[in-house]
Amino acid sequence: MTCFQPNNSLLIISNDSFIIGLLTGYCVANHFTLNCISSAKPLLNNGENPNFKLIIFDLRELTSTVIEEHLESLSKIHNTYSTPICAIYNLNRMPIYRMLSWISYYKHDLFIERLDDYINKYMIDFTHFFDERRNYNRRLGSGRRKLLGTINSFSSKPLNGSASLPNVDATLESLGPFEIDKDCQKIYLKGKNLDLTAKEFKLFKLLSEDPERVCTNEKLITHLWPNRKRANKSDLYQYMHLLRKKVEFDPSNPCWIITIKGVGYKFHI
Repeated sequence: MTCFQPNNSLLIISNDSFIIGLLTGYCVANHFTLNCISSAKPLLNNGENPNFKLIIFDLRELTSTVIEEHLESLSKIHNTYSTPICAIYNLNRMPIYRMLSWISYYKHDLFIERLDDYINKYMIDFTHFFDERRNYNRRLGSGRRKLLGTINSFSSKPLNGSASLPNVDATLESLGPFEIDKDCQKIYLKGKNLDLTAKEFKLFKLLSEDPERVCTNEKLITHLWPNRKRANKSDLYQYMHLLRKKVEFDPSNPCWIITIKGVGYKFHI
């Protein structure tokens, strides 16, 4: 099971090497596929599904004639396949096309600043996680009352040492679909205990303390092995691999713990 949709491709129609380079790095870090075409010629649709999760159209520096040609093609794709269309524009040169209801418009500097927020709302669908979380919370209230009754029913029976009872009074910190029990060092995903080791919990906790901020490899290594000078990136990669196997639905396409190539990792919510 994976939290990504089957297709993770997006298309950018632009001649701006900066925007293209920015999106290239972003897609590599988030395991998306980026396709680029020049603004010189409209995207031709021969009747087949272009199979993009998102199309980004750079309106800047284009003449009205070229924009019209692109919009004719993009309109067919949007109406046929419901593909979201985003447009990047300049505030001081905003054409009348902003009034088209089927296009989402983003000022170019805000688009760059909030790239993560804008693209992820099209590329990743977390809705089912939060629906399940609400259902879980509804069950939790009645479940805890039943659990207290169960505990009382066999409180007089000796435990064999291997059995353990959930801590119904534990204060859980919520983070997206995860719940963190700091006291017991446990992580729950949609109510399921992930059974992390002490070091895996330590790694998860550090990354989750500041979501969306990149944590460098050096900081992670120092945090995990404060008294071990010979610890290196290979040690970190091994624990990251083990952690992802427990945390991610598809460890080969992680959606929570994202690799920032050459820098480190970030916890993505």
